[in-house]
Amino acid sequence: MVAHQYKLYGMSVSTCTQKVVFALKAKNLNFEFININVLKREQKLPEHIARHPFGKIPVLEDETGFMIFESLAIVRYLDAEYPTIGTKLVPTDPKKAAVVDQWTYQSSFNFYPHIQGVIVETAIKPVAKLPTDEAKLAASRALLEPTLDIYERHFATRTFFANDEFSLADVAHLPYFNVINRTQPDLIKTRPNVAAWFKRSTEMDTWKAVMEWVQAAPKSH
Repeated sequence: MVAHQYKLYGMSVSTCTQKVVFALKAKNLNFEFININVLKREQKLPEHIARHPFGKIPVLEDETGFMIFESLAIVRYLDAEYPTIGTKLVPTDPKKAAVVDQWTYQSSFNFYPHIQGVIVETAIKPVAKLPTDEAKLAASRALLEPTLDIYERHFATRTFFANDEFSLADVAHLPYFNVINRTQPDLIKTRPNVAAWFKRSTEMDTWKAVMEWVQAAPKSH
């Protein structure tokens, strides 16, 4: 199969953009990166609204003009488009795929809203030169910790989120954990099983390649 020529519209420090870069790296695909400066609200410009009707990032486009937004949908598309190349992120077995999906989809409700609150206060606001709202940070942490406790119990007997294999479910979580490892590391370090999963995941060559890309990519701040 001949790989498409891709354009990725996003921001290098964006957790969602990093999910897509992980998939592109896992499949050994080349891509052109188009920096969308969220701090300057470039994602709300008409030309980007034409790509993403909700004015967000990332968006992936191929040479035919096919576009897809939502990071996890993009990762799933790339995995299906190149099923025999690089790392397989969603199993072909229906039951195993369902387990991946269950841990991926639950993150949108039980994990993302609360960890994003932590990231806004501890990573995004400092870059935007805005003060941290300590009350909002404390509230987000309080909402996040029960989910992290469930993850701690889950990883007591499992290597990765689903089927003991690195998958889309891990990609859905890893960039966010990478941020709080810098800004609120106690959330990880006080949970040794979560910490072990994080260590396993970040030691993967593909994740290291993502971090090298982040360092080399254009910065928006």
